[in-house]
Amino acid sequence: RPFDADALCVRRAVLVNIQFLRCVAALLVVLFHCSAHLRAAGHAPGPLFGFGRSAGFAGVDVFFVLSGFIMAWTTFGVSGGTAALAFARRRAARIYSGYWPFYLLALGLFSMLGGYYLADTRFLSSALLWPTELHQLLIPVSWTLIFEMWFYLLFTLLVAFSDAHRARLLALLTLAALGWTLYSQFWRQAYDRGALETMSVYEQYLAFPFLLEFLAGALLAGWLRKRPEGLAWTPLAAGAALFVTGGVINEHAFGGNLIQGYYITWRVLIFGSAAVLIVAGLARLEPRGWTFPRRFSLWAGGASYALYLGHTLVQAATHEMGLDAWLSRYPGWAAQAAFVGLAVLMLAYSMAHFRWLERPLHRLFRGWLRA
Repeated sequence: RPFDADALCVRRAVLVNIQFLRCVAALLVVLFHCSAHLRAAGHAPGPLFGFGRSAGFAGVDVFFVLSGFIMAWTTFGVSGGTAALAFARRRAARIYSGYWPFYLLALGLFSMLGGYYLADTRFLSSALLWPTELHQLLIPVSWTLIFEMWFYLLFTLLVAFSDAHRARLLALLTLAALGWTLYSQFWRQAYDRGALETMSVYEQYLAFPFLLEFLAGALLAGWLRKRPEGLAWTPLAAGAALFVTGGVINEHAFGGNLIQGYYITWRVLIFGSAAVLIVAGLARLEPRGWTFPRRFSLWAGGASYALYLGHTLVQAATHEMGLDAWLSRYPGWAAQAAFVGLAVLMLAYSMAHFRWLERPLHRLFRGWLRA
């Protein structure tokens, strides 16, 4: 049925804290990549960037849980073929209007920096976000957007069903995905060294354990609609503690290599679970009046897409301009402060980009797609 006022009001009940978390997730990924540049400059990462090195990459896991949560939350009360097609058009407009400007920027930037940046790139697949090997993507971090496109397609099919049927299908999909993950991990040993390298690129995107994080976020949204009251601070604190502990586990049990696909099941178990608890806590706090600063959260959350896509381009450019080598002459604390400043500048630019370029382009794309 079409959107109604009550459903729209319910959908907007959780927004500010979720938007703030989107910004935090993007900043975690920024910290992770900054830590690599600090090491390239010959410096220890320090506490902040040390955490970024150990757990910052898991900002992606938070994004995936948020993606499932937001899609399920915003489509509550909406179903049918027309609604499904409208959802698909809106998602296509959102992802491509934000992505293509950075694709063009990366194309120009890497052409100037050197042909080796483009040596293995598959330009059309990169532009369309078609399943592609990581080293063949123009913007390497866009691998997550390929997962997002698969999530969008899957949820488009689910939107065609009523809320009750959709909930049952989500539960069945989750059980199937969990069963496939356990089978692949312990029976097929598909994620072991040597086996993972031979896995089809389509299986890597369509049936990888990251799907569990998306499904968990969607199930969480349905569960919170039925049980909006309950513990909030406890799951939030437990999720934050598990996230930090995950960084410690990564360093001491996995040698800092939990980001590798060989350990994908353990990564999803640790950081996916932490993300679910954090989202649950923040979602339950908002109706009670506990929110992050509203205006900043909405702008920063909106800017998270640009920050995520653009920060590696900035880091590549500054590296080629000699920033890492220049910082190697200074004390570690000065280099760390420089990268903190760079992260703040990138966030500020991303907020301006969101306001003056991304939002107008999004409206334009929605008009073209009649979304």
